[in-house]
Parts: sequence; structure tokens; C-alpha cells
Amino acid sequence: MTRNGFTLIEMLVALSLFAIAALALARLDAFTVSTTAQLRDNSMARLVAENEAALVISAPRAPDSGDEQFERRNGGQLFMVSRSASATPDPRLRRIDILVTPMSGGSPARLTLVRRTDR
Repeated sequence: MTRNGFTLIEMLVALSLFAIAALALARLDAFTVSTTAQLRDNSMARLVAENEAALVISAPRAPDSGDEQFERRNGGQLFMVSRSASATPDPRLRRIDILVTPMSGGSPARLTLVRRTDR
């Protein structure tokens, strides 16, 4: 007796394998989307930190020693900016640390620069 075609069991096994492969691809796609969103948030936070550094460098005076926190909006996103200015061993220089955290909960961007004081 010759058979033409597939049995029901063979079809169920093939469909099961196809479903497992489709689920794996769907998980991979979700991972790619979340990674892309994180990269966008990290890039925007770094851009905000660089903008803050440019403002500090181009300001007529170096910031006073101490900590400041404020919000900045860039690219439709809100960021918390923490700026800390501290003295250095050389009294003519001031260290400024900038930390920018996306309000959406992404990882922060850190930037440190040294600026000449007015003295």
C-alpha cells in the first residue's frame, strides 16, 4: 500500500515547530525594539549633557561651587540635569560634573569638564 501525502501527526509536529520558531522571532523583535528605545534615550541624554557643557563653557562666569538640579526638555523628552561644581587643587580651575537622567527611566549620561575661574 503506497501513501500519498502526510499523516495528521506529521502535520501537527510541523505546525508545532513552526509555532516555536515564530515565537522565538517575535521575542527577538521585541528585544530589538526595546534596545532601540534605550539607545535613543541614551543618545538624547548624552546630547543634553553636551549642551549643558557648552552652556557652562560659554557662560561669562564659571558656576559657583555647589550642586544644582533642574529639568531640560529636548527632542520632546524631559531630562533631569544635576550639575555639581567643585574646587580643584589649582584655585584657577573649577571642576564641573554633569549628570543627565531621562525622566523616562533610562540610564544617565555623565560628563566632567574643567573650567577656568574668574580669579
